[in-house]
Amino acid sequence: MTIYFNDARDYSPIIEKWVNEFRDTLEDDPANGNLKPGDDSGNTIPGIKIIFDGYGEDDDGNPDLATESYAVFIHRDSLDNEDFPEHEKTPWALVHRPKEEVCIYAWYDVEADTWEVLPLEDRINEDTTMTVEDVMKILEGLYEYYFKPWEGKFENDPETGLPNWPFPTKDNP
Repeated sequence: MTIYFNDARDYSPIIEKWVNEFRDTLEDDPANGNLKPGDDSGNTIPGIKIIFDGYGEDDDGNPDLATESYAVFIHRDSLDNEDFPEHEKTPWALVHRPKEEVCIYAWYDVEADTWEVLPLEDRINEDTTMTVEDVMKILEGLYEYYFKPWEGKFENDPETGLPNWPFPTKDNP
């Protein structure tokens, strides 16, 4: 599904790239059904946080391993701070801070190998101090800084032949 901002900027590919990289680098394989909601062991770009949010459910209420949910947290300071502020946690969830961040959900259909990024506009409400324009500025800024320099350069590391992380990290500038 393609989601368009009011002026037709499509931001879902940015979210899909981030979540694909996160999913591909999780410590545990999502296909085995062992991932627990809140798992944040995959790679993310500095300034954002992604967590595995759970599996879908079949008609009988059982986990559907072919449907995975991910939550992407974008903090109001994501452009200026590489260290995403830690969330408070409860025994069953992490505590979302709507006054400081927005959470965008992405669903992955394993069998079809497709993503559905839920509309950002649906995530902005009266509890959120960030506007759609604020979030778009952050999304575009992070894209420009971490993705743009690598676009079209090369798919694999010329020395090792291994797939490249599509943008520099703190450990690999």
